[in-house]
Amino acid sequence: MALRGKVAIITGSSSGIGAGIALAFAKEGAKLSLTGRNQKNLEEVVKDCKTAGCQDVLTNVGDITQDAFRRTLVDTTKKKFGKIDILVNNAGILLINSLISATKEEYDTTMAVNLEAPLFLTQLVVPHLIETKGNVVNNSSCVTTMIMPKDGLYTMSKAALDIFTRYLAHELVSHGVRVNAINPGYVPSQLGSEVMTDELNATPIGRGATPEEIGHIVVFLASDKAAFVTGECFRADGGLSMTTTNKVEVEAYADPPVRNI
Repeated sequence: MALRGKVAIITGSSSGIGAGIALAFAKEGAKLSLTGRNQKNLEEVVKDCKTAGCQDVLTNVGDITQDAFRRTLVDTTKKKFGKIDILVNNAGILLINSLISATKEEYDTTMAVNLEAPLFLTQLVVPHLIETKGNVVNNSSCVTTMIMPKDGLYTMSKAALDIFTRYLAHELVSHGVRVNAINPGYVPSQLGSEVMTDELNATPIGRGATPEEIGHIVVFLASDKAAFVTGECFRADGGLSMTTTNKVEVEAYADPPVRNI
C-alpha cells in the first residue's frame, strides 16, 4: 500500500475527481482529512472510503476560500492525526463565459477558488510538510496549453496554478518537500461535463477518465514511488492536448453554469 500511514488533506473531495482521489488514497492505506461544501455528498464519500478499508477519516464542511476555515482544516487535521504528510489542492470552479463578457465577480470567484485558496492553504500546511518531508499535489487542467472556447478565466487560473506548482517546488526542494500537479482532461460528471457535448469526441482515446483513474495518478505523485519527481505538471487527458484541433463543442448558455467541487 503506497500511502500506508500517510495523512492527507484533500480539498473538494465531496464529488468528482476529489471523491476519486479520496477513494484511491483510502485503498492505499492513507489517513484522510476530507473537505467540501456539500455535507451529504461528503458523508457518502466517507462511507465509500471506509468500505475500502480506511477507518481514519476526518471531515470538515466549509468554504475553502475563507481563511478561518482553512486554519480550522489544518488545525483539526494536525490535532486528530498528529502530522500532515500530503496536501491535495483539488477544489475548483468553472464559470463558462468569454473573456470579453466576464464580470469582475466571475473573475474574483474563479481566482479565489482555483488559485488563492491553494496558495494560502499551502502556506499553512508547509511547516507540517517540512516536518514530515511530505508533498503537495495540485489539481490543474490540460487546458493550460490549449484554447477552449469560453474557458478563458478557468484556463488563466489553472495556468497560474501550474506556475505556482513549479515555483513552490523550487522554493521547497531544499526542505525535502516535493510539489507536483496533475493536469486532467475530460472527466464525466465533473466540471467539464457541461461544455463537452460528445464524450467520444472529447479525447483521442475515445472516452473520458473516471475520477478514480485520476486518483491513481495522484497516488503515484504523492507516494515514495515518485520520490525523484518534483515541479512537474503531469498530463492525464487521454491525448486531448496532443491534438492540433479538437472536436469539443461548447454549448451556448444564456445563464452560464457554476460548478464547485
